[in-house]
Amino acid sequence: MRPAFISEVVEVQQPRDKESASCEACNYPLQPLATSEAPTASESPVVIRRPARRPRPRPVGGGTSVTLWLFFGIVAAAILVFTGYSSFRKNNQPPVEGSNADQQKLAQRYEAALARDSMDVEANIGLGNILYDTGNWDHAIAHYARAIARDSTRITAIVDMGVCYFNLGQLPLAESLFKLALQREPHQPVALFNLGIVNAHRRDYDTAIEYFHQAMQSNPPPEMQEPLMKQMQDAMQKSGRSAPPLEQGQTPPPGMPPPGTPSSGGK
Repeated sequence: MRPAFISEVVEVQQPRDKESASCEACNYPLQPLATSEAPTASESPVVIRRPARRPRPRPVGGGTSVTLWLFFGIVAAAILVFTGYSSFRKNNQPPVEGSNADQQKLAQRYEAALARDSMDVEANIGLGNILYDTGNWDHAIAHYARAIARDSTRITAIVDMGVCYFNLGQLPLAESLFKLALQREPHQPVALFNLGIVNAHRRDYDTAIEYFHQAMQSNPPPEMQEPLMKQMQDAMQKSGRSAPPLEQGQTPPPGMPPPGTPSSGGK
C-alpha cells in the first residue's frame, strides 16, 4: 500500500540562549552555550511520515459462500425466465400474416422443426412456401436463403426466391437468381418464363420473346401455359415481331398462335 504523507512541512529547531560575556550580577566570566543552527535554505526540511495503514484482512469462508449462492441464484433465475419466455412464445406464436387456419397450423409445425435445427432444409422451404403464398416476401426470402445455403440443388426454391425479389421491386437480384437456376437446370421453364417477364418489364420485348420461346420449348407445366401464351402475344404485339419457329415436332400451347405468324398489331 502506498504510504500517505503529511501535506505540511514541519521544521524542528532547538532554542538558543542569548550570548553573554559575564554575569551581570557578579561579573563572573561566562562561556557561551552551544547553540543549534537553524537549517539553511539549501538543507532539506524534515518530513514526518504518517504510519502506513495496514490492509484489512479478507474474510475467509463466509464471503466465498455468499458469492457462490449469489451466482447459483442468478443462474436459477435466468433458467426460470428463459423457460417462461419459451412457454409464452410457444403458446402465443404470432400467426403468419394473411394465413388461414390450415396454413398457420402447418407453419407452427415448421417453426417447431426449425427450433430444433434452424437450417432444416425441408422446414425452411415449407415455411418459405407459406410465406410466399401469403405475400410475405421478405420473410420468405430469409427461409429460402437458409435452405439454399445448405442445399443449392433446390431449383424451385431458387426460382421462388427470385420471384420474391421481383415482387419487392429488386429486378437485378431476381434476374440473377433465375439465371442461377438455369445454370443448374438449363431448361427450367419457370425460370425461363420469369426471365421473359423481367425483360418485358424493362420493355426489352425482343429479349422477352426469346425467353418466352425457350420456355415454350421446355415443356411448361399446364398451369403456366395460359400465362405464357398471354405474355408471348403481348410481347409480340408491342415489339412488332413474331416469335422464332418451334423446333421440329413441337406445338404451341392451346390457343397460342404458331410462332412465325405476324402479330396483329404493332407499335
